[in-house]
Amino acid sequence: MKNLILLSLFLALPLAGLAQSALELKQQSLSKWNIGSAHYSGITHLGENRYALVSDKEPADGFFLFRIDQNAATGEVTNVYLEGFRGNANPRVNAEGISLRDCEGIAWFAPASTLFISGEGDQEILEYSLDGQLTGRRLQVPGQFALNRIVKNCGFEALTYSPATHLFWTTTETTLPDDGPAAGPRHPSILNLLRLQAFDDQLRPAGQYAYRMASGRKDDFGAIYVQGVPALTALPDGRLLVLEREANITAGGLSSTVECKLFLVNPTEGHRIDSSVNLQTLDPNHFLVKRLLASWKTAAQPLRLNFANYEGMCLGRTLPDGRQTLLLINDSQGGYHKGPFHLKDYIKVILLGE
Repeated sequence: MKNLILLSLFLALPLAGLAQSALELKQQSLSKWNIGSAHYSGITHLGENRYALVSDKEPADGFFLFRIDQNAATGEVTNVYLEGFRGNANPRVNAEGISLRDCEGIAWFAPASTLFISGEGDQEILEYSLDGQLTGRRLQVPGQFALNRIVKNCGFEALTYSPATHLFWTTTETTLPDDGPAAGPRHPSILNLLRLQAFDDQLRPAGQYAYRMASGRKDDFGAIYVQGVPALTALPDGRLLVLEREANITAGGLSSTVECKLFLVNPTEGHRIDSSVNLQTLDPNHFLVKRLLASWKTAAQPLRLNFANYEGMCLGRTLPDGRQTLLLINDSQGGYHKGPFHLKDYIKVILLGE
């Protein structure tokens, strides 16, 4: 989906208190620390101040290693340092020399000290060693999520893992065609219906839950409109953070907006479903109950160019007062620009809990 956006953007906590509050800190441009532009779409915490990020337009499927420092008292990012890229030695690439995997989500798998990366180009979730090479293992993705059964470019963007619950989580960006139409200009009154899929440490399916997105805009659609879930973050107590993102891109780029909403759900209190369940006729009480924690909007305006298409998030450091930080990164389309406008790579911090 980001290819379409690029073509059309013609721009010259204590966990117990998590549901009570979320404080957003101002986004910061990575250029502040001399970090070059990329197509960042996923981030995972490796421990201490080390992180791995994926960019979906690289010559090889793999990941960047970063060090990200945060102020111990406030959670604000104080320094970002890029260590380098670790990539597959034998990538499959397209005619432009870009990896066909279309890497979108990334999760640190602590039990094996490896990384799993979801690919929207193949709808597979593959394991990589820390030097960026494929191990040969993969999550056993149910057939209902196969590449030929998703909306094109709207597959596995989200991926997360919790060593506390021993579960991976993923979902498609938007509604599977078998589950009905996706929200957008052709169906302005439709709500996207998703399947949150879990996997265990043996990489096997371990549960599926129905998720209903919030309603999006009903009119004034731009040349490109995208509403979906680009990121998930698993919490140690079994709950999940779900990022909903609505991007409306105008034909000329000006007045394009991205609206993000961060929700909290608890699958341990939800109803399990399977591939036989019809989401269109599912009892409304069997969708996961969700709580809005935060929402924000960015835009492309002459005097307010803070446009940020957030696609990745993970837990950061915990503050002395018990609040948990959440780090988010956006996809700037490689710093895409035209004329006086230039998209930036941002990092954003949200403080969870009181």
